[in-house]
Amino acid sequence: MGMATIDYLYVLDSHPAEDSENPVRQHEVVVGGPAGRGAIAAARLGGGRVTLSAMCGTGVHADVLRRELDYEPLTINLSVRQQESQHSAVIVTADRGTRTTIWTPQPRADAEFIEALPAVFADADAALLDCTDPALSRAAVSRCRESGVPVVIDTGGYKQSSEDLLAGVEFIVSPEKFFAGRHPGESLERSMAKVYEDFQPRVLVATQAARGGVFLDETGTHRYRGFPVETRDSCGAGDTFHGALTWAVAAGAETATALEIASWAASRKCAVFGNGGIPDRHQLEQVLEDLIGG
Repeated sequence: MGMATIDYLYVLDSHPAEDSENPVRQHEVVVGGPAGRGAIAAARLGGGRVTLSAMCGTGVHADVLRRELDYEPLTINLSVRQQESQHSAVIVTADRGTRTTIWTPQPRADAEFIEALPAVFADADAALLDCTDPALSRAAVSRCRESGVPVVIDTGGYKQSSEDLLAGVEFIVSPEKFFAGRHPGESLERSMAKVYEDFQPRVLVATQAARGGVFLDETGTHRYRGFPVETRDSCGAGDTFHGALTWAVAAGAETATALEIASWAASRKCAVFGNGGIPDRHQLEQVLEDLIGG
């Protein structure tokens, strides 16, 4: 639940300079957004029903978003507001796969959407939330807590507005920059200890891209590994990580295994341009023994 958008991806030789002309080497249209791509990752891994719930605008970008979502094994719950739909232009460099994103915001959740949350979370085994709409995330966390649904929350970079969303969340997943933003000058270990103390999640995760990451739970601090690949497109690696992690939580995986699966899935996403690299159930089954052992 959160932001689903349409991404127009363009591969250039390098990030453009001011007042320059840049030939496009490759182009693709894909579903993006923390919730949109996260839902696709969870759905492709299979074995259950995945519902994507998001606000959506109108017009050509909304039409393209719906068309692209129709190709995925998802249940779609888009609530429409009469305004231009959200979309992004993403520039990916051919040499390193790094990205620059230019985006427009999605509509904010209205009262009708929030009032429907009990039905959205009925019989859910896990929920993935982002922090793009604080009012929606706050209401969703509250509803999940009442229903006993474990929540994975993607904080993104540190924002003051996310502070009141995190209490009662089982899995807080943040990039290193979140901890640096909340506790400037502190080591990652000390920053994580403070966040863990303040919000008391079941698991607190600091993601470190290709290096894997660190997680903190009641047994202490642990690492999970990264899976190096030749990066072609890093756009959506984090979204894929969060979706795969939520799928693994819903499937009942142990924390260490769930994070291995998520890290592996994110690496596969980076190895292929667009969303074609987001792995499916068959690919997971081929490596699952190694992931569990790792």
